[in-house]
Amino acid sequence: MEKPIRVWSLCFLVIVIFAGYAVAQQTVQPQVVSAEGMAAIRNNDKAMARDSAIEDALRKAVEQAVGTLVSSETRVENYQLLSDKIYTKTQGYIQNYRIISEASVEPIYKVTVQATVAMGDLKNDLAAIGLILARKHKPRVIFLIAEQNIGHEHYRYWWGYHASETDLSVTETVLVEKFREKGFNVVDHAAKAGNIRVSKAYRVVNLNDNTAMSLGNQYDAEVVIVGKALAKYVGNVMNTSMKSCQANVTARAIRTDTGAFIASTSSHGAAVHIDEITAGTEALKKSASDLASKLMDQILGTHRDEIGGTTLVQMTVNGISSYQDFLSLKNVLKGELRGVKGVHQRSISAGVAKIDIDIKGDAQSLADELATKSFQKFSINITKMTQNAIELTILPK
Repeated sequence: MEKPIRVWSLCFLVIVIFAGYAVAQQTVQPQVVSAEGMAAIRNNDKAMARDSAIEDALRKAVEQAVGTLVSSETRVENYQLLSDKIYTKTQGYIQNYRIISEASVEPIYKVTVQATVAMGDLKNDLAAIGLILARKHKPRVIFLIAEQNIGHEHYRYWWGYHASETDLSVTETVLVEKFREKGFNVVDHAAKAGNIRVSKAYRVVNLNDNTAMSLGNQYDAEVVIVGKALAKYVGNVMNTSMKSCQANVTARAIRTDTGAFIASTSSHGAAVHIDEITAGTEALKKSASDLASKLMDQILGTHRDEIGGTTLVQMTVNGISSYQDFLSLKNVLKGELRGVKGVHQRSISAGVAKIDIDIKGDAQSLADELATKSFQKFSINITKMTQNAIELTILPK
């Protein structure tokens, strides 16, 4: 009997170790920065001045880390918010530090520190106050959620009718509220309905990715969240008149310019009420609220990873009459543009090439850099730019 216990104990220990390793692998890596702090020496109290200088240096270390995640314009515009919500919590982001140098030069005490900043905590707090979304230019989000509540024979969805004639579903109402609370820029499809007519080909409950992207583009959204919600009656509770209902909601978030998935999840909810329609509605609300949290965590996580790492920008190059010209363009992309970490040619046919570019930045920064470059035998004209894609044409000189 003792041997099986030992085996199970060993198995449990191995599982714990590997689980801990997996969690560690997913942890956002800290960042090591150097910063100089200064403080005035008052009443010849160098010890107090030293403490104040260290505090100043640590605050500047956190400011430097924030600068890698948030643009300078956003920092200036939101200085008071950053000061209140981030910079006052400096010690909470500093994992450890060491003093590299210090000097007393009357009437100033100077300290240089090397500090390790907890980037995961910092990113989470920046996301909580909406600055991660600001760095990503606050992408517009539209919801395409088909819902079948109890009492409805079929799924209902706003794009199946003229948008202004269809009220928001229970699920969409909750999702819109939760996303707006978090600072997301949600598109009001009803407000745009007067200018847009959804074609019959799109009036289907099961939207494929291309159709969802096309609908999102019509409503000027950068992200489309498409899914289905279903509530069903499961029976009375223990022979009482109380009705028990369950709801299931699934959704995926897709970038409308590139088709890239940035989130995908599902959620379940249950509720009890004397009226089964009300129970179904409450179950939908619960599952939608949970789904919103999961989707936002995934979307913000993708944004944080891109800000701290690289973003994939899709480039379409038109007007290629000479492969040498195309090669010259690729060489500039690889060797002369700041932030470009990789250039991946996907296809070239009939004078059109598709390229994926890994960049520490975004499509806008890439386009701005590329517009300043000159080529010997041709010029380029950037004809279209979205958050994650660029289209340009090669023009012979």
